[in-house]
Amino acid sequence: MPHPTLLLASLLTFASVYLFVRYGTAWTIALIERQEQAYDRVLRRQLLIDIEPRTALAGSAGLILIAGVFTFLITASFLAGFLIAAIAMLLPNLVVRHLETKRLQKLESQLVDGLTTLASAARAGLNLVQSMELLERNAVGPIKQEFGQLLREYRLGMDLNQAMQNTSNRIGSQLYRLTFTAIQMHRLRGGDTAQSLDRIAESIRDISRLEGKLDALTSQARYQASFMAMMPIVFLFLLWSIDPQGVGMLFSEPAGRMILLGVTVLIVVAFVWIRKIMAVDI
Repeated sequence: MPHPTLLLASLLTFASVYLFVRYGTAWTIALIERQEQAYDRVLRRQLLIDIEPRTALAGSAGLILIAGVFTFLITASFLAGFLIAAIAMLLPNLVVRHLETKRLQKLESQLVDGLTTLASAARAGLNLVQSMELLERNAVGPIKQEFGQLLREYRLGMDLNQAMQNTSNRIGSQLYRLTFTAIQMHRLRGGDTAQSLDRIAESIRDISRLEGKLDALTSQARYQASFMAMMPIVFLFLLWSIDPQGVGMLFSEPAGRMILLGVTVLIVVAFVWIRKIMAVDI
């Protein structure tokens, strides 16, 4: 007669495989499709990098597999390999999100100077499209890419208002959406183009100044949240250096693992909660 533990493990394995085949296939396909859409949105539409989303997804999966197998070969521990693979699974999204955030910050920091260039070009007698062409030629960084894409769409026959709408949707910034909406209203009602662009630039400058003040006021709380999330790991390492056997029981005993899981969940919830409270939107 098989051992009860072995029988229970077999039943759990069978139940896991059945549930995955019955319900997990559709969930996995949906997860892959969402990840491909995220890569397409960030890499191709926002960063304007010509990389197929499926290629980026396959590369990420390969790196995750290599990290897990390499860790298993070094430590000879299946649990360590699984944990490293799980951590590596989060890295592609974190890297893509970091690139997206940095590019958006750069775009918003270039907006006021770009509007000033457009206003100066309008005062020199150029129309709006010619002013954008001047900005695209003289600018550097992501704003050059975005206005270049906007002008390419316009030259291919798209209406300028629609091209600006596509650009604001692609960037995903409230400041650019406000800017292009104001330019569209100016084109509809008429008036002095240079003066309108100067007013838009002044409004964007005031909004940026207010956002900078809010970031300064909430920065201490954000740093405290990060410090709070890191300190349990530091204390755990210090306790392990003092009493390795006692700390090891947290990882080897079922009760210890439950304690670690509960503490981790509470720390993550507290960290996300504080970040949400400090994320003030204007």
